[in-house]
Amino acid sequence: MNFEQARSNMVLNQLRANRIRNSSLIEKIELFPRESLYPKEWKHMAYSDKILFLDDGRFVLPPLTSFHLVQALGEINNDHILEIGSGFGTSTSIMSEFSSNIDCVETSNQMTQVFKDSMEEGLFNASLLDLSIDEFFNNKKIKIQKYQKIIINGSLDEEPIDIIKNASDNAEIVCIIDNKNFKHKIVKYLKVEGNSNRFIIDEASSSYIYKYVQSEPFVF
Repeated sequence: MNFEQARSNMVLNQLRANRIRNSSLIEKIELFPRESLYPKEWKHMAYSDKILFLDDGRFVLPPLTSFHLVQALGEINNDHILEIGSGFGTSTSIMSEFSSNIDCVETSNQMTQVFKDSMEEGLFNASLLDLSIDEFFNNKKIKIQKYQKIIINGSLDEEPIDIIKNASDNAEIVCIIDNKNFKHKIVKYLKVEGNSNRFIIDEASSSYIYKYVQSEPFVF
């Protein structure tokens, strides 16, 4: 497979054609060998516009969704970033071109091992926190006030009220909301003087990374 050609096609047909306009971001994406982040058996999916589902229930977002989320963060100038659902590092690798302060949360053992291998190979720099995705959303073992930008790589069934409430002033939070009010929408929250401004960015192809509303089991 010609990965260089696949990368060029991804940028032209998936990203530029669908409102990824940040020239600095595009430049880094065009140069980065995304396929290097994937295990051998999945390298052929590195530039696919489909969600990649793993056997353990985790997933990798398609490039367009990932980079809409990154673009929504605005200018990254060595900000302290918290990334939830870092996966194989497909977003981390690009954000690390703009910031050396990225903390990541991932639950999948398979993904975290690949993520660590990529860091050892020098593909990007970041820190993996000793925290699961569920623990993060249940406000366990982490204080988020130190982060200027928070990116959540997946859908939520409710707006992340506690995250917004606990974030520092001027923090930017991007995620995907999928419920009766917002169908597959990338949403950005900007906290200013204790208040949150909400911006609807775009539609997204995604899957749930966490559900606040847990269905009760049926009892006979």
